[in-house]
Amino acid sequence: MPSVLSGINVCPATDSLKSWSTLLSSSLTILRKLAGATEREFLQIGSQMQGIHQHSITLSQTAHHLAEAASGERIRTLMDRLRQSLHEMENFIDQAQSRNSNRCASLSSIESSLQEMTEPLGWFRRMKKYLYIFEVSIKIESTYMGEMQGEFANLAIDINKLSHQILEKSRIIDKNRSELSAVINNNIINFNKSKSIQDSKVSLTINDTELSISELESVNEHFSSIGNVVSSVSDENSNNISIIVQSMQFHDIYRQQVEHVIESLEGLISLFAESQFEKSGNEPGDHQELIRKVGDVCELQEAQLQFASIKLYEAVTAIVSNLQDIGETQQRMSRDIYTQTGVHDTSSISFVDDVREHMASMTNLLTTCTATNKEVSTTMAEVTGTVDTITGFVSDIEDIGHEIIQISLNARIKAACTGKEGAALSALSEEIGHLSGEAVQRTDLITSTLTAIHAITGVLSSEASSDETSFSGSLSAMETELNEMLGILKNMGTELLTLFPRLQSQVNALTEEIERIASSIDVHERTRRLADEVLGNLQQIFSQARALYPASDAFKEDLRSMAQRYTMESERRIHEDLASKHGVHVAMTQKQGSIAAKSTDSEFGDNVDLF
Repeated sequence: MPSVLSGINVCPATDSLKSWSTLLSSSLTILRKLAGATEREFLQIGSQMQGIHQHSITLSQTAHHLAEAASGERIRTLMDRLRQSLHEMENFIDQAQSRNSNRCASLSSIESSLQEMTEPLGWFRRMKKYLYIFEVSIKIESTYMGEMQGEFANLAIDINKLSHQILEKSRIIDKNRSELSAVINNNIINFNKSKSIQDSKVSLTINDTELSISELESVNEHFSSIGNVVSSVSDENSNNISIIVQSMQFHDIYRQQVEHVIESLEGLISLFAESQFEKSGNEPGDHQELIRKVGDVCELQEAQLQFASIKLYEAVTAIVSNLQDIGETQQRMSRDIYTQTGVHDTSSISFVDDVREHMASMTNLLTTCTATNKEVSTTMAEVTGTVDTITGFVSDIEDIGHEIIQISLNARIKAACTGKEGAALSALSEEIGHLSGEAVQRTDLITSTLTAIHAITGVLSSEASSDETSFSGSLSAMETELNEMLGILKNMGTELLTLFPRLQSQVNALTEEIERIASSIDVHERTRRLADEVLGNLQQIFSQARALYPASDAFKEDLRSMAQRYTMESERRIHEDLASKHGVHVAMTQKQGSIAAKSTDSEFGDNVDLF
């Protein structure tokens, strides 16, 4: 506000008093406005702080739920179960592959045994040629036998018939052997090929699953540490809110201080009225006491108002600053949670999805191993069936051989009855007998080979059937266990996918609310502008008063007394500074915590114990 006085050296005392009266009246109007100006704003700030406090609590609860969702005993138990299940699956696959490898080796030995049948079967084809030669020879020799010709001709026909049967059955046996050998070879090739692919896939899948479970364990540790982050943030927020609450108390202190300044200035106005300084004929000296009191009161109240104005400004600034700190702290907590947990995209939870995907891959491998075991079992059944078929045809050949031996014996007997004429036929019959005996020996060799094969396939088929039942039960149990664990993981992922966006939404909402509240708080700026106007008036008044008359001794003594008995450090310092300014040394004769009796004749207001 512009000064009413243009210079004290040329203005009479009466004119100065009139100007001061006007300035004081103007200042009182402003001060009365200040006394009630902050009430509504601070009530609103208090109400808004309740909302901020509640939002902070809600946000902390969400963060705690987030921490609990992927940590704690439940998740640690789940990870132990996942690892145990992974080891069981790995053992299951190792056992299945080991047994299938053994069966594949057995199939290889069967295939080798089948190859050993090649030579005997080839001999049966040659036997057909030998029998044909014998058949022709018998027909030729029988032409010299007279009455016996018909009987030996029938012998030739029987031999021809049986030789064809041997050839046909040996061909069927060789065909079955070749087909069985091809089946075994194809199965061995397919098994080795799938085993090579499966071994690589098993190793990769197990490693990936191990890594995903390890990542889940790491995430569990990070989520466990979130609790510490949330607790730290809660402590910081509590501290900030405590500072805000303490800062809001300055509203009442400020209002009371302003009221005491008003009271002191109103006392001056009443002194002006009593002094009748407007009467004509007054000399400057007639108003010395009033001028001194005006200077004393205005100087002290200017210091008090200055202090109160600064404290209120600092308090409101602290409110805004701590509000912003709350928002920044919550944002930092959100960033820390996202950073520590490694979650960057809340549309999916990768560490949960990875575990579920890799464990599902393990079950696929289990299914593949079981399917391979079933294929081996099927192959064994096919081998057994084919071997049984071959065994039947070999038995037929053996029977034919015995039948030929019997025919050759009968022929030798009949030839012997004919004397010298049947000698050739007897020799031929003997050769046929030897040939048939050798055929029986060959069939015994094939039969023993088939018996050995049958023994191997029988054991393998029994094992494969037993393993199929056992594997099916184990696989079913593991799948049930895994589905339960994957269900828990799925629920955890769903919960996290809900909590992460909720947390971010709550942080954003709180930050926006704090920014809105902080930007709307301007009470400290408005009160400071009004206070500065009053301070300017008071500074002008006491400066002009001091220029006319220095401070009174009573004022100095009051300053000494008040500085000694103030209990609040800040308020005591105001009086110490004023006393020092006027050359008064303050010696503290009482403890700071003691309260001296108030002076009954002080004219500077009773605002001694406000701060």
